[in-house]
Amino acid sequence: MIFNLKIFLNILRFSSGPQDLPASPNLLKIIIILNIIIGLMAVDPNIDITVNIFFALIYIFVTLLFIRICLNIKDNNTDSSKYSSRYLQVCIGTLGVHALVALFTNLITLGIGSSAIQQSVVVFLIISLYAWFVNGHIFKNAFDTSMTIGLGFSLLHSMVCVIFMMLFIQVLMS
Repeated sequence: MIFNLKIFLNILRFSSGPQDLPASPNLLKIIIILNIIIGLMAVDPNIDITVNIFFALIYIFVTLLFIRICLNIKDNNTDSSKYSSRYLQVCIGTLGVHALVALFTNLITLGIGSSAIQQSVVVFLIISLYAWFVNGHIFKNAFDTSMTIGLGFSLLHSMVCVIFMMLFIQVLMS
């Protein structure tokens, strides 16, 4: 597990890609559980813990489905199964990096507190921009493409996640 953490830290430094991670279903399960546990960390006391769990579950489900669909489309365009075999590694990389970034964001937000809202927003935006680039790097390696296309996949992934989370909020409000 320490070796895998080192690979995640290298991905965060843009020196490794998801292809360097093991294609292990058990590691994916551990990463999913870590994402749910980090989702339990209530940064805002006004948000119910159940909503945080649902947001984590939505993010996990959308990420797994998004990566599956994108890799299958890439396979269909190249008439091979080269890309769908990367599914576990890309999911582990994306969800693992998300867990680390979310943990870091939660700790920073708890450290800053609610008294410095402007600073919290700026820090959150910087971390979000960094996470977008890291996910772009992961998608770049997953699809053997340029960083620009990888960033496009990262942006699309973020938009799909937000759409599903907004739908969830709309269901809660009605």
